[in-house]
Parts: sequence; structure tokens; C-alpha cells
Amino acid sequence: MELAVDTNVITFQVNGGDDDLLQGMAPAKAADAVRQAWSQVQQERQIQAAEITKVHSTWQASRADRVFLAGMFPSAEYTHQFDRPDGDDWSEAFEVAGKVMAKALLERSAETEENGEWLPILHTYDGPLKVYASLPIVDGRLYLGFAKTTVTPTGRVGMSHLLRNTLEEMSEDEFLELAAEACDNLKRGLSFTGNADAEKGILITLERDDNNLCAGSVIVLDDFHEQAAQHVGEDKLIVGLISPDHICVAGASSGWGEEIKDWVRASPDTSGDLVPCALLIDGSKRMEIVAERPTGRLPAATPS
Repeated sequence: MELAVDTNVITFQVNGGDDDLLQGMAPAKAADAVRQAWSQVQQERQIQAAEITKVHSTWQASRADRVFLAGMFPSAEYTHQFDRPDGDDWSEAFEVAGKVMAKALLERSAETEENGEWLPILHTYDGPLKVYASLPIVDGRLYLGFAKTTVTPTGRVGMSHLLRNTLEEMSEDEFLELAAEACDNLKRGLSFTGNADAEKGILITLERDDNNLCAGSVIVLDDFHEQAAQHVGEDKLIVGLISPDHICVAGASSGWGEEIKDWVRASPDTSGDLVPCALLIDGSKRMEIVAERPTGRLPAATPS
């Protein structure tokens, strides 16, 4: 995969939370990269500048952006990965950054390949469909992929995705074996927790080992609908994918429907390629997206 050394990824930490991060991006050479990124994240989520406690960028902020940072986020810490070169020649800076990124990517990939296990991964229409193996769940909106995953002792997640060209080279038996292994891994430690409300009905959450890693992917399991329907007492389900790791389920006619949609729309998650969404799933296992967090981005073209 080509490393985007010419892209400046800017991360905004909200209220000191390591799990509440917003990201925007701009060309590395752009003098207003931080300003552009801030505009992007505000389209995705209405956030106040005073709530930002740290800003980190791939490339050092320009003089104009440093003025913007000081004025917009006076109390926030600012860090960067690579120094901005003097003058207009970025060739050496890009070369150095590329080597650093390539080394880090190889180290993470090697560790994940050696110690990881396959899991099914959900990604949405603006995920990297031309790169990942992508099987449609809700056509044009929600896709299934697979990745080898690891969780370090510090809680950091590593993923090595099954790529589209690799999938195309696999035989049907090889793919079915991989998919079965991934689903079996996902089921390990899977549990349903119910919450009964006298007015709204039953709401269940699904949890699994490894800090709920990829818990939302349970919607692709063959027996998901049957088990969930038994727990909520209704055939038609509303499912909230709050993040790749957080999922809740209720009966479609219960009092939880609008609340689940609100949770999805307000989800702060930026951890993966899944845009939080709410689904209706019935006994035929047909899925329909009924709510989605606004992303401020247009759907990417799906691969031919």
C-alpha cells in the first residue's frame, strides 16, 4: 500500500480522552492544513474549540497555522511527527518520512501476522474499498472485510487487512476456511447482556473478549438474528453500530428505536473505517440502514 507522505493528518483530542479523537487531513505543503482539518472535523461533529486538549499533526504546522493554533486552541498541547522543511523543496523531507513510515508499518504488520487472529471487519462506503477485500452487506453502504488482529498489553490494536488482490487469488475453499476461522474467533467469549425498561422494552448489548474488539461484526454471524430476536422477544430488530466495538440491539417496535438512532448520530468514534449507523434486520436477514452519523463526506466509488 502506498504511504501518503504528502498528506498531513491532524488529530484533535477531545477533553483529554485517548479514545475520543477527531481527524482531518490536508496536503502536507498546505500552509493552512490545521485550519482545513478543523473545518472538516466540525462538519462531522459539532465540537467547541475549548474542548480540544491536544492537537497532533503528521507535519509541523506552518507559521500561519501556528498563529491559528495559538488563537483557536490556546490551552491545547501541540505536537508533530515530522519537521516542516525550510523553503519549497520537500523531496528530502518526503523521502525521510517515507522510510520512517515504511519501517513502522513493516514492524506492525510483522507482529500482527505472527501473533494475530482473523476477525470479520465492518467498513463503510467511504472506507478504502479499492484496497480492502470488500463483500457487500448493505449494497453501496456497508461492507464486510477480514483482518488479522492483535491487542497489545497497552491496549493498542494492530490490524493487517485481507487485501482485495489477495482475495481474488484465493480459491473458494480457502476463502470459506478463512471466513469460518474468523467467525469462530469472533464468537469466542461472546455474551449478551440485557437491560429491561418497563416503558421501552428490552435493550441488549453484545460483548466479547479482547475489550469487545470488532463486537459489531456479530451481525454477519449466521445465528445472530435468531439469538438476538430471542433475547428481545421480537423478530424485527433495530441494531445500533455505535462503533466497530460497540453494538446494541432492541426490537424494532420497542421504545429504544429513536434513542439508538440518536446514539449513532452522536457517536464520537473515529477508531476505524465504519461510519456509525443503525440497521433494521428482519427474519430474512435483510438489512436496511435507517440512521447514520453525518460524515461530511461523499460516498466513495465502489470497485468494479
